[in-house]
Amino acid sequence: MIVDFFVVGAARSGTTSIYNYLSQHPQVFLPNVKECNYFSDVESMDQEVYIDPELGKQYHMKIINSNTVYESLFKNAESEKLKGEVSPSYLWDRSSAKKISEHNKNAKIIISLRNPIYRAYSHYLMHYNTGYEKEKSFEDAIKAERISIWGGGNLYLEMGLYYEQVKRYFEFFDPKNIKILIYEEWVKDIDEYINQIYNFLDLDEFHDFDLNKKHNKTIAIKNRKVINFFRQNGIKKALNKVLSDDVKDKIKINFFSKEGNLETLNEQTVKNLKKYFIADVEKLEKLIQIPLLNKWQLRDD
Repeated sequence: MIVDFFVVGAARSGTTSIYNYLSQHPQVFLPNVKECNYFSDVESMDQEVYIDPELGKQYHMKIINSNTVYESLFKNAESEKLKGEVSPSYLWDRSSAKKISEHNKNAKIIISLRNPIYRAYSHYLMHYNTGYEKEKSFEDAIKAERISIWGGGNLYLEMGLYYEQVKRYFEFFDPKNIKILIYEEWVKDIDEYINQIYNFLDLDEFHDFDLNKKHNKTIAIKNRKVINFFRQNGIKKALNKVLSDDVKDKIKINFFSKEGNLETLNEQTVKNLKKYFIADVEKLEKLIQIPLLNKWQLRDD
């Protein structure tokens, strides 16, 4: 079993949306586990992700270490369909590019990159809303002691240092097999850019995918004490046995999300983080030949 293409990240850069748009193409097969993490050596605080997926059930994330389990996810793939996989940990993890190249040196690689400042903030908000993050401000969270773990950790800034992460793929794959997407651009013209991906994968054009549903969107949380009660291990485990990820997402949106704008980033924080990221982005810009400093407005006027 050979996987033909990989969407490898970055985290909080639209990989869930890409998974859903690609899965609707009639010539593509994606497993029911959105993030398999099979080719990375990452860990998670959530012990549920280590439990083998049930056949036919949809999951957002698993950490799969068994080749037998991994291959079973593709057993229903029709031979004429392209097999793909979407795991943002493959960009962050140092071993993934090499492992994927050993699996299929001709694999197509898709990388979505987001302004690292707002990627970090989105990551913080997600962890705060899901209970991993206890710091009540982004500024305190990025100053806190680092928890160096993929699932539930707080490497908000470090995960946005893209240069070394992307360079590993250019070391192991032919550049013509690497497609770089800029998150801020493709989310504004999804039909155009998703069809660029289809073209990159040598697929037919396809315009009938559903654009209405927002995938893995950061939301503001209400009833925090109640949702934290349901996150306790015993209760969470019991709910996972009877509810799919889609049903849990609907419950969260209907009962625990609230309308209104999310807190915006402090201007001084943005200015400080521009200084933090600019050297890394300058190197990345030269590597991928895309004017990121301008696109992400990382230079102060």
